[in-house]
Amino acid sequence: MILVRTEFQCKPGRVNEVVDQFKAMADSIDPQRVVKRSRIMTDLSGKFDTVVLESEVESLDAYFAMLHAAFANPDLEDMQIAASEDPLYQTGQRQFYTIEATYDVEA
Repeated sequence: MILVRTEFQCKPGRVNEVVDQFKAMADSIDPQRVVKRSRIMTDLSGKFDTVVLESEVESLDAYFAMLHAAFANPDLEDMQIAASEDPLYQTGQRQFYTIEATYDVEA
């Protein structure tokens, strides 16, 4: 299993818009079932206006195929155009990790 961690440094006051776009994108690509688990996080410390998306995927090939399909999806095209005309973030980066072990804590 691979963990994909994407981090965006948003423009001030634009965090909620980025979170809303991630949620909308997640809803539209769900049927592809590439992402096994995902979460959207915002900063409590560190750099202000940071949004992090973490997703667990079976393989990098499947992940990149999903991205290509998402960017070709006409339903997502409006979001892409809006983002390019008025970018919501200043910088971003993506990291990939191999998940070696997972531990669930019982309550």
